[in-house]
Amino acid sequence: MGHVVRTDAGTYRANWRDPAGRQRAKTFPTKRAAREYLAKTTSEMVGGAYIDPHAGRRVLLRDYAEQWSAGRTVEATTDDRTRSIIRTHLVPRWGDWPLTRIDHMSVQQWVRELAGTRAPATVKKALNVLSLIMASAVRSRLLAVNPCGGVTVPSNRRTRDQMTTLTREEFAGRLLPSVPAEHRALLCVAAGCGLRWGECAGL
Repeated sequence: MGHVVRTDAGTYRANWRDPAGRQRAKTFPTKRAAREYLAKTTSEMVGGAYIDPHAGRRVLLRDYAEQWSAGRTVEATTDDRTRSIIRTHLVPRWGDWPLTRIDHMSVQQWVRELAGTRAPATVKKALNVLSLIMASAVRSRLLAVNPCGGVTVPSNRRTRDQMTTLTREEFAGRLLPSVPAEHRALLCVAAGCGLRWGECAGL
C-alpha cells in the first residue's frame, strides 16, 4: 500500500495512495519514523479510519460554518442565535483560517482573550458553537480530532481579596446618597439582612 524512500537531503519519505487513489507523501528525519507512520496510515485505510491530512487545509472556517448552519434542522430562533455567535465571535477570529490550522492552543488563547471583554456565559456559548462546528468537521473526515476538546473558560468570580467591604459609616455616607431616593429603603433592607437581589425582589 506504500513504500519508504531516502531523499537526497538524507531524510525519509513515506509514499502511499489514499482511498481515492491520490498519491500522498510525508517526510521524516528517520527511516523508522517513516515506516511507523506508513504502517499506521495503512492500518487506518484498511480499517476505514483514514483521514486525508490535506482535506481540512482546503476548507476555511467561514465556509464550513455556513455549510454547517445551513444543514441544521433547528428552530428559527436557535438558528438566529447561532448565526449571530458565528458572525460576531467566530468569523472575526477564525473566518479565514483553514480548519486544520485551528489547534487546541489557539482556541484556548482565543477563549482567554474573549473572556477579558465578555461574560463567561457568552464565552461558553461561543466555544460551544465552535466545538459543534469542529465536531461536524471530524465526522465529515476533514479533521482527525476536535481542537476544542479540553478547552476551559476562565471564571470571572472575584476572590475575597478583590472584594470591597464597606463600613457602616461608608455605607451611610458614600453609597446610600448615590442611590435614588425611591430605592434607598430596599438597599438598607438588603444590606442590613444580607439579602440577594432575588430575595429582595420577592419582598
